[in-house]
Formats: sequence, C-alpha cells, structure tokens
Amino acid sequence: MRLAIKFLSIFKSAISFAVRRPKDAAIILLIFLLALAGWRLNREKNRSHELAAKIEGLPPGIKQTITIYKDRVVTKWRDGRTKIVYQDRYLPPEGRVEIAIKDDKPDTPSEIFIKDRGFTRRIGGGFVYTGEPLPLIDLKCAYWRRYSLMIGITPAFGGIGISRHVDDFLPFRNMEMLGLLGLDWEGRSKIGMGVRLNF
Repeated sequence: MRLAIKFLSIFKSAISFAVRRPKDAAIILLIFLLALAGWRLNREKNRSHELAAKIEGLPPGIKQTITIYKDRVVTKWRDGRTKIVYQDRYLPPEGRVEIAIKDDKPDTPSEIFIKDRGFTRRIGGGFVYTGEPLPLIDLKCAYWRRYSLMIGITPAFGGIGISRHVDDFLPFRNMEMLGLLGLDWEGRSKIGMGVRLNF
C-alpha cells in the first residue's frame, strides 16, 4: 500500500512539473526517447552483427577467431563440423583481456578471460546538477562492467558517487552518467546528478 501511495505521489509530482514547466518536461521526454531509440538501435546492430558472423562462418582450417575492437571482445569458434558459436562481450576501459591457449588440447578453443571488475585509480571530471550546474573533479576507485564507484568534489559539496558508462545507448565511449551523494561545507546532505569523463 505504501509503495502504491509513493508511486502515485511521484506520478502526481511529474504531472505537476509537466503542467508548470512544459518546455522542460518536453526536453526531458525528448532526451529519454532519444536514449531509448539509441539503445534499441545498438541492440539491433549487435543482433545483425551476430547473424552476419554466424552466416559468414569461419575460413576452412580456422577453429577460432578473437577480435578486440574498442570496448568489444568478439569471439567465434567452430563447434562440430558446421555450427559456429558467436560471443560478443563488453570490455570496460579499465579492464583487460587474457587469452589462455591450451597446448595439450589443440582442438579445443582458447579460453578468454575478461577482467571486467576490480579496483582502479582514474581521475575524471564533469558537471553535476544540484539546483545549479557545478564543475566536478573525481577519482574512480572501483569498477564492475559499465558501473563504477567514485569519490567526487565540487565547489559546493563532496561525496561518494556511482557512475555508469552510456556507450550502450549513446555514441560516447568516454562519457558516464553519475549520481553523487555527500555533504556540503556546512554539513547538510546534498545529492546531484550529472556526467563525467575520464582524463
């Protein structure tokens, strides 16, 4: 019941915002629709790549191919005489790829290890909106696939944040959306949303 009341309250606030500020609401809706369209386009593109790779197959005598391109690790290997297995995995900018070749089993495909989680020390910066746009300097501490944990500071407050790469629905590889929660210089809690780039 509480959840339904909370949902209705959020819905009422959204309607009230749209009525009071229709231009801002239209811009937010347009950004959301563009992001959704970009995500769908990227998904369909990946599916078409997979279908093309399966149809294309592998040259005779080749058991496996591994292609590392920007943030993708694409693997194709022959399973049996005719079946081609295709795998497309995300490689974070902080991650790395290790390939283990089995000398004692030459007919089996190589094992691929993608380090897509761990600790890092990457400095970045961007902007956070918390009633007004504020510049941000941050240090990324840990990552897990597209998500990261960071510590950020602005002229008004500092805190801990979570960021996410947006390269799966926008064409910007280095850009991340973030949420930052912390305290201002008088001890009051602050929350901000924004974007960041790795330096």
